[in-house]
Amino acid sequence: MEILELKPVKNKKIQLFLVKKENIKLNYELYQKFSDFMEKEKFRFAIIDFNDNKFKKIYKTPLSKFLDKYKLPYYSVDIPENVKDYLYVDILEKELQIKELEDEYEELCLEFDEKKSFKAQNLKSWIYILKKEVENKKTHLELVVKPQWIVKQILDIINNVKQEKFSILHFTENELFSELKNLFEQYNIKVIKKKMNNKLINPILI
Repeated sequence: MEILELKPVKNKKIQLFLVKKENIKLNYELYQKFSDFMEKEKFRFAIIDFNDNKFKKIYKTPLSKFLDKYKLPYYSVDIPENVKDYLYVDILEKELQIKELEDEYEELCLEFDEKKSFKAQNLKSWIYILKKEVENKKTHLELVVKPQWIVKQILDIINNVKQEKFSILHFTENELFSELKNLFEQYNIKVIKKKMNNKLINPILI
């Protein structure tokens, strides 16, 4: 199993442009407005970390066609599947336990006045606690662990590029912005938030 080890970038000056998924409107007008920016920056490669089923067929998406238009290589990054399976074992076990407890609770509730019984109330409380625990674990995986893997994989790619100074175009989920920014800054990568729509394309340093 791959190990989560973030290797620092040495002797490189990297600019990384973060683009929110929700702001991407890849129509003809945006193509034209974005063209000058793409030519000016001369991106070395692009990164896509959308956790979206549509991007499992990345080669058929408007985003991939957009990147292909500028002959820009791109990488899809996420928690590796075998690592994700390992991390989700505990969550899946707890979800199974919740289902069993819910079935037991429903059976009790079918009986006269059992919904108010001590056992039923205990089951209800225990179900709530387990659901909260599962929710917290999923949130931690998505908002803390996933960004670490994303940055690890990007750093690995950067370290394999011989060029010392270049820019990266990174398309990401809105929820990951803050954590990604903090992680990249720890490794001396300049992060720029990119606002893109049909009226404005304006880089904002964050």
